[in-house]
Amino acid sequence: MKCAVSRCVLASVLLLGAPLAEAADYWYALVGLGYGKIEFYPADFASSNNNPQIGPASSETIRDSDLGFTGALGVQFNRNWAAELNFIQLGKFSYKYTYGANTQEDIYEVSGWGVSLLPTIPLTRNFSLFGRLGVLAAQTRLTLRNPALPSITPGAPTFDGSIQAVQVNTTTFLSGFGAQYFFNRDFGVRVEYQNLGAVGTSSCGTCTGRANAQFLSGNAIFTF
Repeated sequence: MKCAVSRCVLASVLLLGAPLAEAADYWYALVGLGYGKIEFYPADFASSNNNPQIGPASSETIRDSDLGFTGALGVQFNRNWAAELNFIQLGKFSYKYTYGANTQEDIYEVSGWGVSLLPTIPLTRNFSLFGRLGVLAAQTRLTLRNPALPSITPGAPTFDGSIQAVQVNTTTFLSGFGAQYFFNRDFGVRVEYQNLGAVGTSSCGTCTGRANAQFLSGNAIFTF
């Protein structure tokens, strides 16, 4: 019972950022770069769903992948369980609509803070596999460059060259899996896939549109 209570306290301390490293197996910091990818919801982005006064675009161009980065602070309770507070900047993506000589670009950015438990399976003294189960406080920002505006002629939008931005915060389920290897007690590397779930919002005047977000990263781990 005492051990279980101590672990609960340590998990709470991790979330609050208090330094109680002496009570844990070890603490660690992590930094990494990765490949961010999203899948735009066609119902929210396809120009075929536009206001009839705007009409569908003559062509659409999608950039759904980008370079992102991540960082984390974690505590390894024992060989089989860890808890982690992490930050993910997924990257910058875009959805372009071409209307004759004019182009509207929707720039889509995703970032967030996550809190997770990491069940761990040691295969050797230095090498282990792990999973991730947690929640993500996601921030999604949509910037519209040169948006198409309704005109009195259906299907012939006007353009004023303006820039508009919308930002929303949502909470999603964060999951993932990966492998890590420690060269010594102070330094290791990790490869991980994370599924950030559905980010963004829809069906409102100030929505960003929705997308499914994923992140594949390579990381350096420093223990202390």
